[in-house]
Amino acid sequence: MKFIFISLVLTSTINAQSADFRFYSDVCQKYDGHAKSVVNASSFWLSESPAIDPMSSNRILIQSGFSSPIKKIQGDYWTYPNLDFGIKVTNNLAITGKLFGFSAEKESPQVLGAGIQYYYGGKDTLNWVTSIQRVDLKGLSHFRLTSLTFDIRKWLVWNSIQFRVGGGANFYKERSYYNDMSIPSKLEGQVNYLGIDALKNYSVFKIGFGTRLHSNNSMVSFFIQKEIF
Repeated sequence: MKFIFISLVLTSTINAQSADFRFYSDVCQKYDGHAKSVVNASSFWLSESPAIDPMSSNRILIQSGFSSPIKKIQGDYWTYPNLDFGIKVTNNLAITGKLFGFSAEKESPQVLGAGIQYYYGGKDTLNWVTSIQRVDLKGLSHFRLTSLTFDIRKWLVWNSIQFRVGGGANFYKERSYYNDMSIPSKLEGQVNYLGIDALKNYSVFKIGFGTRLHSNNSMVSFFIQKEIF
């Protein structure tokens, strides 16, 4: 089972690398509008947080998968890899993190981030969770990016399927390296979204599907996770 999980983690990370982080391409030569689309989609991708079951007795979780915007960018559906981990410090508090790099087109992005998840609710049920997460995207030729996400969700169970439902806001600050008068040296923005994840146990793993909905920039995610102990 350990070998299967490692194989799935590596496969999802390797295959989900079709995004282009450059401010121009052979298809798109309109720097200004395209640059904003690249930055906005990148930050929204980084807002993904691990779905840590608040009622689970396990302390460590690894989650791997990929995300993709619903709308095409430059005529393609871009995909981004996800690799998250979580450590439950207490029954009410977990620390989360992202730390990985990969290759995409002519770029070698580096993702580094951390956050916390706080669980609360009724006397015997911690079915609400508030998440705060900051993630930096570095190693790119044209820009660097800081993404900050606030997220509130509620956990529900229906017919043995777990749901994580709620919403949040993603804020980003970008600094451009690309020397072109049509591109601002800095870009800042905010994306408010509604989110829902569905998780199902399969053997010793959990398989999940999620979506974050925004009027102009919705995204879907698929992931597999393993609770260690």
